[in-house]
Formats: sequence, C-alpha cells, structure tokens
Amino acid sequence: MWTRMLLISIAENLKDLEATQTRLLRNPKDIADVFRRFYGNAVANRIQQLLTEHLVIGKELIVALKNKNQEEATKLNTKWYQNADEMAEAFSSINPFYPKEEIRNMLYEHLRLTTNEVNYRLQGNYTEDINSYDMVQKEILKMSQFFVNGIVKQFPNLF
Repeated sequence: MWTRMLLISIAENLKDLEATQTRLLRNPKDIADVFRRFYGNAVANRIQQLLTEHLVIGKELIVALKNKNQEEATKLNTKWYQNADEMAEAFSSINPFYPKEEIRNMLYEHLRLTTNEVNYRLQGNYTEDINSYDMVQKEILKMSQFFVNGIVKQFPNLF
C-alpha cells in the first residue's frame, strides 16, 4: 500500500511525498523483524538492507521514468533486477523451503507487475493503473503466504 501511495505522490507531484517515503521505508525493518525471530540479527539485517535497496531503487526508477530519462531508467531497472537476484540468494540460503529459482521468479513477477502499474499511472491510464495495482496486491499477498509457509515448515515445533 505504501509503495502505491509513493507512486501516486511522485506521479501527481503531491506534497506528501517525503512523509510517504519515510513511512514506506519503515516496511523493511518491520519485515526483517519477523525474520529476526527465527534467523537472528545478521540475517534480518541483510533482509532489511535488501528490501530497503529494493524500495529506494524503485522510487528512483519512478522518478527517472516520470522525467523521461530513459538512460537512467534502464540502469535502475538493471539494478532492480540485480537486487531481486540478491534477495533470492539471501532467502534461499536461510530456508530449504525457499527454492532460489522460485523466489527469483516471484520477485521478477513482482517487478514486472509493479512496472506495469508505474507505466500506466505515468501515462494517465488510471483504469489500467488500478487494475495493475490489484494484481500487485494479489501477488504480494501470495508471496507473503509463501514466506510464512516456509517458516512454518522449517520450524513446525514452534507452531
């Protein structure tokens, strides 16, 4: 939801951009804290770092696309996918129920859907923008369930 709000704030030049970005950047810590309980500080800190990078790259990419800076957008898009590869590696290294390729595919799908959402918003095609957001939301809920299931499978005695 906060990524969505950031996209709208950037695209529509809203005054809440800084406050929205600040709130969005709390998410990586919140997510990392869930993993911290099972995997410790080092793993959680790495997850937090990677998720923060994901969000910062995404914000910079939206800005580049809005400003029609295709060269910068291409560089950031490459960096975004490299970050996804790093996340797939990090998650698969901590849990045998997190297959690297499956995570990588999920993350790439997330980036693809988010890119569609961004492009539609920046084009002013609000109907498709909203439809794309619905797809992102459905996909992110599926991903979160995947990660929860992996923890439950790895630590069945805790549940």
